[in-house]
Amino acid sequence: MLKAKKAQKDAEEIKASAIDFFLKDIEALKQFVKKMRNDFEQDDLVFALKMFVLSNNKIFDMAEYMKGQSQLADEYVKTQKKKIISPEERRAAFEKWIKDNAASYRKNTVFKQIRDIDKMAKEIVPAIKPLIET
Repeated sequence: MLKAKKAQKDAEEIKASAIDFFLKDIEALKQFVKKMRNDFEQDDLVFALKMFVLSNNKIFDMAEYMKGQSQLADEYVKTQKKKIISPEERRAAFEKWIKDNAASYRKNTVFKQIRDIDKMAKEIVPAIKPLIET
């Protein structure tokens, strides 16, 4: 039951982050949706939202994203303990993980957001659609 409550809380936070993300950039989103309609005769708002996220390569909640990335980099550094002695070596290992994995982590996060839009479309679209159509 505790896991179910955490999952529900996480879903609510993701939904809120997604809605805030779209509302913060509503003018760009309006133009994007208009272009999708005019250039591609695409009227599916859920599809347009997903393509907006993908084409802009943007993150819903940058603070949460950075926290997750730092945690993964820290885990990597911990696996390197035998090789790392000084704070400089730790910082170098952290920077190496970021250099080697940041692009992949961002890509995975963007695709996860697209899956989240699919899962939560019935809740996200009603919050955004009236503002797109004005």
